[in-house]
Amino acid sequence: MKKYKFEVLVVLDTTACEDAVQCDLAGTRACCVVEPSYRVYFPAVISLEAGISPQARGHALVTIALHGSEARVFFPPGQRFTIWSDAVVGHSVQAAGLAGYGVIFRRVSTTARPIRAAADERAASELVI
Repeated sequence: MKKYKFEVLVVLDTTACEDAVQCDLAGTRACCVVEPSYRVYFPAVISLEAGISPQARGHALVTIALHGSEARVFFPPGQRFTIWSDAVVGHSVQAAGLAGYGVIFRRVSTTARPIRAAADERAASELVI
């Protein structure tokens, strides 16, 4: 599994509650679920461009952990996707809380490090002493 970053244009739902998408303290990053194809979901982090409110439209980066050819198959340039604020995982995944829509411009980068190691590094860098 690798982390992929995509440059995207997002339009967030202005009728959604402000806390519909879990944001960090600066309010510029949101944890969510993206749906590039009907009933195909991927956990993702959306980093909004500076100055863009969580209830607006603008350029952003989406980071998604993907296997093998999933980036090419599900997230080619021009691919539209739905942004959900949450998902219920049971017998099947069901998206909940429509947060907005997006379209892929291009893939920006790929992180070849194992996802767990990257998460551990991030957690360590966020420790406050």
